[in-house]
Amino acid sequence: MHNMYELLKRTIFDPAFVKRHLVREMLFWISMALSIVSSIFMGARLESIDWEVIAKLFSLMLVVQAFKEYGVLEWMARSSLKSLKSPRSIGVMIVLLTASVSSLITNDVALITLVPLTMLIALKAGFDPMWLVMIQSQAADVGSALTPIGNPQNLFLFEKYQVPVGEFVSFLLPFTIFGVCWTLVMNLLNSRKKASFTVEPSKIREPRKLMIFALAFLVVMLSVFRVIDYRIGLVLTFVVTMVLDRGFFKKIDYFLLGTFAFFFIFIDNMTRTEFISGLMRSVANGDMQTMVNSALFSQIISNVPSAILFSSFTDSYKGLTLGVNIGGSGTIIASLANLIAYRIYVKERGQNGKYLIIFMVSSTISLLLSLTFGYFRLKFLGL
Repeated sequence: MHNMYELLKRTIFDPAFVKRHLVREMLFWISMALSIVSSIFMGARLESIDWEVIAKLFSLMLVVQAFKEYGVLEWMARSSLKSLKSPRSIGVMIVLLTASVSSLITNDVALITLVPLTMLIALKAGFDPMWLVMIQSQAADVGSALTPIGNPQNLFLFEKYQVPVGEFVSFLLPFTIFGVCWTLVMNLLNSRKKASFTVEPSKIREPRKLMIFALAFLVVMLSVFRVIDYRIGLVLTFVVTMVLDRGFFKKIDYFLLGTFAFFFIFIDNMTRTEFISGLMRSVANGDMQTMVNSALFSQIISNVPSAILFSSFTDSYKGLTLGVNIGGSGTIIASLANLIAYRIYVKERGQNGKYLIIFMVSSTISLLLSLTFGYFRLKFLGL
């Protein structure tokens, strides 16, 4: 709580802090502005905030941070990549590894851990990792679509529509398989030329602490799957983090949590506006319309707020879940995963307009192919 207070205090009173995060956390500032302005006219209702979703997301962030900090993901990646000899073979493993990890412990953590390793290998092997990083972000998007905990919009929709976990995974499995296969096809553009590099071995750190966090992760999963009350998972992860590693609290993405809260308020205000409500219901009428329009809205406002927005106007959880996951492809802002991968790349290589152009073209092709797949998936859903 103290760390959250410090963060808020810095946000309000430190202009340099605001300036540094103005572009990086643009979605947060937009959601805050929209909620404030709309609340002036409609009056904010704090009960519109889905605190259960925010609590579960916060709990997941804490326990997943342990897997990152104690070297589990790095150990997996280094062990998998050490014997590969070309950018193309590295790409195959990177795609499969990123997609798998993203489905289990969120796509943002997967990319934050694995993209720097991709950059390091490329540096040692002497090739530009731009295309590899692009398809890595694609792999994170499609891999995270598989499970309720793979990305924030899935967790929200899983709770919103109270979908059984088996039904949720089985519905999205064909899309994930399609997406991974297409990403592997994109990887064929990587060179087969032999690349010489060495990957230093990595060790898992703090195994005892890691075991405790792993148990806490299982408890959080039980709360996500509605086996136990979510407050049990929240309290347990909070206490475990307080005792074992308080530093994790400083590394939580509070901006994402805040974005959720502000969008809940804004969307609630919009649902009480007759014109907006009627307009949204007209574009979220049925599975197919909901899928296409939520994917297109994601190109402008990103897929997390798109999920929150459309969920207030449609009962089509299948169309919406498929749409916002498909909508992760396209523009650089369509998905948090796209932005994370791009930020890491430009941090090492500098601003690169070529990256944005190539990404836009290739990702738009992925978007169109995914929409085509989604059309047939919904059309022949009963088969």
